[in-house]
Amino acid sequence: MRQRFLKSGRSALADYELLELLLSYAIPRKDTKPIAKNLISAFGDFASVFDQPVKKLKEISGIGPSTASFLQAVKSTLIRYLERQAEEAETISSPEDVVAYVRLAIGANQRECLMLLCLNAANRLVHHEVLPEGTVDQAPVYPREILKTALLHNATALILVHNHPSGRAVPSQQDHTMTQKITALASEFNITLHDHLIVCPTQTYSIKTQRLL
Repeated sequence: MRQRFLKSGRSALADYELLELLLSYAIPRKDTKPIAKNLISAFGDFASVFDQPVKKLKEISGIGPSTASFLQAVKSTLIRYLERQAEEAETISSPEDVVAYVRLAIGANQRECLMLLCLNAANRLVHHEVLPEGTVDQAPVYPREILKTALLHNATALILVHNHPSGRAVPSQQDHTMTQKITALASEFNITLHDHLIVCPTQTYSIKTQRLL
C-alpha cells in the first residue's frame, strides 16, 4: 500500500486505505485495515474521523490514547498548514480566501465558539484567535472584547466566524442582530466588518453575501 501511494499518490487509495496507511504509523506491526474501516463506519466518512474528540475515538476497538492523539495531531497539522497560508496571503479579498481554514479550525467543535480575524489596511491577516467557548448552542459575544482585540492589533477590518454544532450553517435572527451590532460599533472606530461567517464541517454561510460558499 505504501508503494502504491508513493507511486501514484492519493488517487491510488480508497479512503479507508489512506486511513489505514496513516494508522500503520501509529500502530506498527498490526493490521490496521479493520480499524480504519470501523472508524469510517462509526463516524460516517473519512473527514469526520478527524473531527472526533479523543473520548469518542477511544470507543473504537484498537484505538488507544496515543492513536487518538495521533489522529488529532494529523488534523492540527492540516489546520496549521491552512492557517499559515492565510497568514502569508498577500491579501484576503473575499470570504473564500479563508473558508477552508476557518471551517477546519472550528467547524466541527462540539460547542459554539467565535473566531476573530483581524486585517490591516492592505487586507492582510495580522491576528486571529478563538474567543472563549460558549454552551452547546450559544457562543458568548462580547463586543467590547472584540473591539479591544481589534484596536490592540491596529486592525482596520474584521471577519467574524462562528460555528453551529447542529451541522447546519443557517443564520438565526440573533446572528443577524449580532452582525448589525458589531458592524455599528466597529464603524465608530473606523473598523470595517467585512463579513460574518457561519461554519459547519461541510458548510459555510456568508451573512454579508447571504449565500453558502
